[in-house]
Order: sequence, then structure tokens, then C-alpha cells
Amino acid sequence: MRGKKPLSQNEVTSLRKLLEENPLHSLLLNIGVDTMLRGSDLLNLKVSDLVTESGKVKTEVRVKMMKTKKNTLLIPLSPNSTKVIKKHIVGNNLDDFVFRSSFSPFTKKPLSIFQYSRIVKKWMTMLGKENISEYSTHSIRKTKSSIIYNKTQNVEVVRRLLSHSSSSATV
Repeated sequence: MRGKKPLSQNEVTSLRKLLEENPLHSLLLNIGVDTMLRGSDLLNLKVSDLVTESGKVKTEVRVKMMKTKKNTLLIPLSPNSTKVIKKHIVGNNLDDFVFRSSFSPFTKKPLSIFQYSRIVKKWMTMLGKENISEYSTHSIRKTKSSIIYNKTQNVEVVRRLLSHSSSSATV
């Protein structure tokens, strides 16, 4: 896969431990890796996308990709994601963005892609990466698909997971 580098399974595991006490970062990492969404789609998730009206964590996320305007995707959530959702956002207003900007708490706007990018760069520094310019928000999107590809060598599966229109966009 070309472009920005994805994280390895070991790096994701290390980051999960490092970010345990930071709700926003823990949610961003876990849900970002799980859903493989582009940053714009990830940051626009609402609490209602992840939690039912009765306060139960959903096992799947239903998302319509903004960039491609493709059909709605149904994406399963891992135990890691459901755990952080339960811990950090159950009980929040269903209309709130999951990833709210701390710069505008009264306007209830989502985190900006620029803020998300700075957070990812900070994570790479925490992991001891020397060249953090090799990583971006897209690294988080590519992580799970890269792990799956390394195990299966199946480009078609990865293409579908990332909602790419052709295999050439995937490799």
C-alpha cells in the first residue's frame, strides 16, 4: 500500500496502553482503526451512530462515505472500541459529535481534520517514530486493512474494506 505508512498491530497495542487515560485520544485510535473511515467521515460521527437511545453500545456502525457518496457501509466494532465507547460516551447527548473540539466547547463542533492530524503526529512521537511526516490521519485508516492484507495477501478484501472502486487504488 502506497502513501502514508500504516501502524503495525504491536504499535496499535502500545498506543492503546499509552492512551488509556485520555478519552478523546483513546476513542480516536480505537474507532479510527476499527472503522477504517477517512478522517472527515470519522470526525463527523455522532454519539447516535455508536449508542442506541436506550444507552447500549452498538455492535456495528452505519456510515455513508462523504467523499465517495457510496452506499452506506455497515462496519463492525471490536471489543476494544465498544469498551472505550461504553467508558467514555454512553450517557452523552445522542446529537453530540463523538469527537468534539475542545477549542469550541460551546459550539459543539467536531474536532477539525487539522486537530486530528496534530494528534496523530503526537502519537507517532509517543511511539518514538523518527520521521513523523511518514504518518498522518490516513495511517489510522490504513492500519486495520494493512494488518488484514499482511495476513491474507487478498487485495480484493482490502479494496472492499476501504470502499475503493478498484484494486489499483488499494495497492
